[in-house]
Amino acid sequence: MTLRDWFTVEWKLSIGRPASWVLFALFAALLIYAASNGKSRLDNRLDAIGRHQTEVSQTMSTWQTSLEQKEAGGDQTGVTPRTGAAMDVRFSSYLPQAPLADFAIGQSDILPYLSTISLATPDIRIFSRYEFEDPVSLMLGGFDLSTAIIVLLPLLLIVVCFDLISADRDANRLGLTLSQGVSISSLFWNRLLLRSGMVLLVLLLVSALMLLVQSSVHSPGERVLPFLVWTLGTVIYAAFWIAVIALVAAYNRRSEFNIMALLSIWLAFVFIVPSATSAILETVYPTPTRLSYLAEARETENDARLQEADIANQFILDHPEMLVNEVAEIPAFLRSNFLVNRTIDEATRPILDEFDAAARQREASVGIIRYLSPAIIAQGLFNDIAGNSAGRHQRYVEQVREFKANYSALVGPGVVAGQPLTLVEFQSIEGFSFRDESLSEALGRHLLPLLFLLLLTTVAVVIVNKRLRTFHVVGKQD
Repeated sequence: MTLRDWFTVEWKLSIGRPASWVLFALFAALLIYAASNGKSRLDNRLDAIGRHQTEVSQTMSTWQTSLEQKEAGGDQTGVTPRTGAAMDVRFSSYLPQAPLADFAIGQSDILPYLSTISLATPDIRIFSRYEFEDPVSLMLGGFDLSTAIIVLLPLLLIVVCFDLISADRDANRLGLTLSQGVSISSLFWNRLLLRSGMVLLVLLLVSALMLLVQSSVHSPGERVLPFLVWTLGTVIYAAFWIAVIALVAAYNRRSEFNIMALLSIWLAFVFIVPSATSAILETVYPTPTRLSYLAEARETENDARLQEADIANQFILDHPEMLVNEVAEIPAFLRSNFLVNRTIDEATRPILDEFDAAARQREASVGIIRYLSPAIIAQGLFNDIAGNSAGRHQRYVEQVREFKANYSALVGPGVVAGQPLTLVEFQSIEGFSFRDESLSEALGRHLLPLLFLLLLTTVAVVIVNKRLRTFHVVGKQD
């Protein structure tokens, strides 16, 4: 039997059947829907970021116009006494959306990605407005391309490939097939690669189509390199599952045994292990409840505001060199507000640090536990490539607080002295800019896990080839 003859027979027996085409079409439709859903979530975030920037820009444009009028005409312009106050300055901040942000929603649904930075807002309230959706929707997670790959890709591979040899053997035609001059090894691998190759072809074609069709703030050229890394991770993830299917099929059991064994492995790796891992990490490194978090923060803030006069007087006693200028132009209550907010930031810092420490500990633990499940490895890579990982959001939060602290240190003396910012001083202050990591740095964190999957795949292939050499046409029937 020539390769062409074998391909024709295999096409008629499996790939070319109407049921197979319906299955592939359904898979492609789900992939398109998943990618479109991710794009819709991205558009919502971009719209929110645009509205946020416009609002802050309009506020600061009015602020700057008033300051220009004050510097041009002095008190004759009729501007308010607080014109030019550094406490009134607002900076817009947002987490830039990565080139493949539409491919994986990640944790962008529940983590902050924009905020207004102001000395009038304590650190504890900068990110207090989380954009929660329907709790059931958040529990199930957003359906995006990464979810479709992690959950549906191995399931479809199992459905298409579970009966590589067992179907022929159960139908008593395996001996006839092998009598055509085809070895069991070539028959096994050719079938596996043809069937799984069709699944991967559908996946990669749809993914490439979505890359080109779905508009983005990034140019197609900027999206190509992350997409190649994404594709590499997808192929390695698929290779692992293909090797698992081959390993189960090589044990020469009935088709019923193969499908039940593979579905059990799929459930364990895709659902049970990740869920158990999440529960264990939440137990070992519990995040303080949001209710206690807000209650403690508000109590601290209220105590500080009730002691506003004492805080201001104590600061003056501790720093006599910063006494308020007798000809101060800015109202004194702004100075008191600045000192109170600084006190609140210092008092609530342990609360924020507790949250940050728990998040970092969980991330570090996931870096170890992810080796228990290929789904965790793939999800971590996809979220990082898409820029929607918990780690990236945490870096954004830390940089916002750092920016605010630097701005406070820069203008703090003037605020305490009751002096306004000059137009030159204001224009010399740079706005917030997120410092992102490079694609190579993100890939570097996932290189060892990907190599681990490749190692497991290689070991499985070696075992399969060893079993195929001792394969019997009449195998165990249980």
